[in-house]
Amino acid sequence: HRDVAMVLKCIAQIHHERGEFEPAKAKYLEALEVGRVALGQVHPEIASTLNKLGNLLYERGLLNEAIKVYRTGLKVERLCLDSLHPNIVVTLTNIGQIHRIRGDLHSALRFYQEAAIIQRKTLGSDHSSTLSTLSSIAWIFFQTRSYVKALELYQEVLRVRMDRMDSTGEGDLDIASTLNSIGLVLFKMERYEMALPSLLRSLQIRQQILGHNHKDVAVILYNIGTVYLELGDEDDAISYYRETLRVEQAALGPSHPDVVLTMQHLGLVHQQRGEIKESLQYYFKVLQIQIEADCPASIARTWNHIGNLFLQTGETESMMAAYSESLRELNKIGKSECDLAITGLNFYGLAKIHPECAPVA
Repeated sequence: HRDVAMVLKCIAQIHHERGEFEPAKAKYLEALEVGRVALGQVHPEIASTLNKLGNLLYERGLLNEAIKVYRTGLKVERLCLDSLHPNIVVTLTNIGQIHRIRGDLHSALRFYQEAAIIQRKTLGSDHSSTLSTLSSIAWIFFQTRSYVKALELYQEVLRVRMDRMDSTGEGDLDIASTLNSIGLVLFKMERYEMALPSLLRSLQIRQQILGHNHKDVAVILYNIGTVYLELGDEDDAISYYRETLRVEQAALGPSHPDVVLTMQHLGLVHQQRGEIKESLQYYFKVLQIQIEADCPASIARTWNHIGNLFLQTGETESMMAAYSESLRELNKIGKSECDLAITGLNFYGLAKIHPECAPVA
């Protein structure tokens, strides 16, 4: 009976909400079996149960199973619901999201675009759900290097969000996110001077709303530093990278992977400026974090880089000590001296910038 199917689905939802995967899955499947006998293969209730089962599988990371269930649900929805029904949009978006996670961006784009067409017709181009889907489409254009298309869509989203902005003139986090995305697209298009104002405005909004020590603020700081670096303004770049590091340490802790990456980047910038002492300071901090985490592969790479820095300054004894430590860590993971990278600048450039190192080279 259909009522039995409804009760089974309700029981499944309770297990689902309690995080009890196996009982929830079993009851959803039982609800489907009973529902198909009572209601037939094509019914809105069948589509609803399929969608909830797909959600359960998706939440557990079972993407292959989830997408099969979502596709089955979509077929049912197309047969029994109006072509512009909001449930179809939800299913299209869910399928698009799985394709996106799996890296199949072209398939994801197709489903997001179909969802956006329905949303524009039913909700309007200024609805938050429509804007969210358009942002997902723009992100795919960005990832597939269709930068002009990405920029056009992000600008459309920004215009709508700015029109809806409070009379106070203060932005919201969605506006900040869109401004950041526009800045990144312009950066990829090598329009650095145009990217900078967008990123700076995004930073201002996030700092106003989230404060100065939030991890999302650090993301914008890092992006701004990178733009300044491309503009050749290394002083401002280092200043923003240092502020990024401070915020990350406050928000994420002193040993977070993002902290390590920012330290490594600061080390590289100082190395490019010929400031080897400053570069070494950052790499030794990175090394200490990696030693505490006991990650031989990362430790080996960092010791190797430190050895290359000593090579640039002609400090042979320190260089060989660093290479030896790197090799010790490489041996722990079954690698040999062949995996050491004795590099840095090319030797000709090395001799020009650091003449004292030429004999070592």
